[in-house]
Amino acid sequence: MNSALERLRLPLAAALAALLAACSGSGDGRQAPDFSLPGLDGKTISLSSRKGRVVLVNFWATWCDSCTEELPTLREAFRRHAADPFDLLAVSVEEDAATKVPPFAAKHQLPFTILYADRKTLDSFAVRGLPASFLIAADGAIVRRYLGPLDARKLENDILTALNRRPL
Repeated sequence: MNSALERLRLPLAAALAALLAACSGSGDGRQAPDFSLPGLDGKTISLSSRKGRVVLVNFWATWCDSCTEELPTLREAFRRHAADPFDLLAVSVEEDAATKVPPFAAKHQLPFTILYADRKTLDSFAVRGLPASFLIAADGAIVRRYLGPLDARKLENDILTALNRRPL
């Protein structure tokens, strides 16, 4: 019996390490997949048009309680970095987004750019749960992934680092 446990120990340890790495929020350095998505304001926005700027791409939905809980963190990040080369693109995965998102955005006074997701974009970012956010450096590399609600201090430090500033 011990030999069976011994044989499983290494694969289980490797699987646990992979799981912890996936949840840690670290980016993989790969280039963020480009997208062109329609926005709340009717304009189409592409990620590549933000090249040279640090971008936080946040996938969310109106029915997602964790997404709603992190809105103050997103608003504060947007406010703090309004004068910086920083953009926040909130990508709604909502079905019937054109009907549901505008009143939600107005009610919650969302000041940042809101886009409507398509399946290709969700697949290219491998979004499997909400909220999911990706911090993208000015060169287009994904430097940080966040699964679940954002931690305000961690996000702020990551943004400052991506902007080549000293973290708090």
